[in-house]
Amino acid sequence: MKRLIPFVSALAVVAAALATAAPASAATLTVSISARSGTVGVSQTISATVKDSGQDIGGGVGTVTFTANGAQIGTDTVGGQRGTTASINWTPQSASPSVNITATFDDGTSDTTSVSIASVSTSASITTPGSAGTSTQVSLAAQVRAKVGSYVPTGSVTFYTSNGSAIGTSNLDGNGRGSIAYTTPAAAGTVYLYVIYNGDANATASGKSGSDSIKVTASASSLSLVAPQSNFVGSPSQLTAKVNPASGTGSVAFSANGSALGSANVANGVATINWVPASTGNFTLKAVYSGGGGVAGATATNGVTVTQPLKADVITLNPAGAAGPWPVGSTQGLANGATVTFGVSSSSGLPVTLSVVGPCSMSGNTLTVNGVGGPCTLTASTPGGNGYAPTTQTYQVVTGVGNQTASVTPAASGVYRVGAKLMLAPTTARTSLGNAINWSVTSGGKSCKIKRTGGNVKVNLVKKGSCQVTGSAPAVPGQWAAFTTGRIYTVR
Repeated sequence: MKRLIPFVSALAVVAAALATAAPASAATLTVSISARSGTVGVSQTISATVKDSGQDIGGGVGTVTFTANGAQIGTDTVGGQRGTTASINWTPQSASPSVNITATFDDGTSDTTSVSIASVSTSASITTPGSAGTSTQVSLAAQVRAKVGSYVPTGSVTFYTSNGSAIGTSNLDGNGRGSIAYTTPAAAGTVYLYVIYNGDANATASGKSGSDSIKVTASASSLSLVAPQSNFVGSPSQLTAKVNPASGTGSVAFSANGSALGSANVANGVATINWVPASTGNFTLKAVYSGGGGVAGATATNGVTVTQPLKADVITLNPAGAAGPWPVGSTQGLANGATVTFGVSSSSGLPVTLSVVGPCSMSGNTLTVNGVGGPCTLTASTPGGNGYAPTTQTYQVVTGVGNQTASVTPAASGVYRVGAKLMLAPTTARTSLGNAINWSVTSGGKSCKIKRTGGNVKVNLVKKGSCQVTGSAPAVPGQWAAFTTGRIYTVR
């Protein structure tokens, strides 16, 4: 037992020393990157370890700031329960043979490493109407995607016939899609088409896509089947069969990979149904027109792809000057006449549209309350796309009585000499509702007199004492509060 006492005492001394040790004045920072080379649009993990050169274990307590070529890409904290390692996820947005990644601790200690970011590989696909009449203009659509990551290719895509002849080029939209108008040949037959994406600064050219075909017929009866090229599990897609000539009657039966989806009657040459894919994969859609009204029956097919379910979008509505965004589905109170301008964004990056019903109006992103009555319902929505579902969020605005205002500046309250004539307002002054302002002496009427002369309302200080002058306009019951403003003058 006696031998344990010195050992316990030694531990106590060490613990006391650790507890009172001063924080490190400098740290040696090590940056460790998960991949020496990355790809545009593909998330990488960047980590940095902060260690105190004066200690065997542990390190500084503070924040590590990460930058790429000098631009901040994230921060993380170290110390205490956070440990000695800071890390962030970084998704490169542009290709470069050399990007300097720097991690800087609070005390200025830093470390830098260089990585290369490669252009992302792409794939392209083409969609045709499946069938069309001779010498008929149809729409050809292309979809370009990055094979990995979140980058959406830009630039252009070129359409070709199977013999390698270019028939048109389209710039890509914000979802990587392009389209051209194409006129089918004058002779019947089958036309095979493909597309090639031409690449951009951050994405490589795609090479030839798989081919799609248009069955060109000289018959007076033809059928085309239009369907989205990209579809998602659990999300409805509209399938449209178009009968030519449009005078045809009857019905169209739809199927996917041989399984019946349903049928619809033809109206004005069109029959549509909604299809909700239950699994991923490639599907051959088929439309069989029964014929009718003197128009022969016809069949059309189209190949589509079904991928993972759409991601939910989140819209943020941030009123200017407010402490934070409005919670989704919340109820807010605004006075009659109030205006609120919102900063809007979505997690998908898609554009946000604002609309309102009730005694309110929208102009761009600015909401104006136009009266008091039932609540206003504000709706924020995104159209969906790039893997995100269309999204709608609503907010309730309870309207309240507003305040009238007026651009008048009566002489300031204070001490004035007998005989002074103080300006109150022009006689034409009106409130924001167009109401005339009535000026009166509400106390001290022996010292002050209201006079209207020369197009102005003035107060004449006629006797020593004190008076209170008030300008007022009536309320609009239930809509606008009364307007009032006042001054106190001391006459010496």
